[in-house]
Amino acid sequence: MSEPVKPNPILPDIIRESILQSGLVILGSKSCGKTNAGKLIASEIIRNSQSIPIQVKFFDLAGNLKFDFEPILYQTIDDRTRFFYDGNENILFDINLIDEDDIFGFMEKVLLTDYYRQRERKETLGGHVDKWILYFIEESQGVLSSYSLMRKTGGRVFQLFSIGRNFGQNFVLISQRLADLSTRAVERCNSYLIGKTSGDNDIAKLKRLIGKDSNIVDEIKNLNVQNGEFIFYNPTIRNQDVQFPLYNSKGQKPRPFIPENIPIWRERR
Repeated sequence: MSEPVKPNPILPDIIRESILQSGLVILGSKSCGKTNAGKLIASEIIRNSQSIPIQVKFFDLAGNLKFDFEPILYQTIDDRTRFFYDGNENILFDINLIDEDDIFGFMEKVLLTDYYRQRERKETLGGHVDKWILYFIEESQGVLSSYSLMRKTGGRVFQLFSIGRNFGQNFVLISQRLADLSTRAVERCNSYLIGKTSGDNDIAKLKRLIGKDSNIVDEIKNLNVQNGEFIFYNPTIRNQDVQFPLYNSKGQKPRPFIPENIPIWRERR
């Protein structure tokens, strides 16, 4: 089995710890490098998962990562899918679904299965969490909008989103349209990685989230996209500039997962 690509560390320890404690929102305008940053962060976490047990689960709604990412498992989820991967390896879910209820139904099943397992693990260890599951959601504004979360299926996912961190479940939301992303979802993540942002609605929402007097709003307009520049914001940590090099998989890509006798997501239509 080939080994994951091992880029040089790009995240200070304090940022890495913050992601595990409070989750992360990666935001910015289109083509500012959000997906690249998400891939590098996930890659670094995968590489360091031996020191801190962390499983990465990547929900990709854009259909890009299976062609250029770490050589982890991947599974395409579509209308023909009856089973989903439920093991301990890192996994990329390539989501080829259009209906929001189908997307939410799948995510709910994954999150709920992990929740029960993590809760039982915590009880066995006397209240101690010894393993983290970090969910990356690409194009998260498409599934975590305010309207989507008002629907029954969306409400259940949001409930798991809210309580999961108590059991070692946390989220990295990647979005190019902050204005369309549910404020309730964003506020569950106390850390933001902000790329160049120019949309008026996105800027207005960012001001409401971090304070209109913050100098970040002025700084992000001048970030250099070509250099992979972002600003890390957490209200309890001093703002930090972070620069992401271009991700290089060195020709490697995820390995397809072949379902066998594993949990049923839904009956075949």
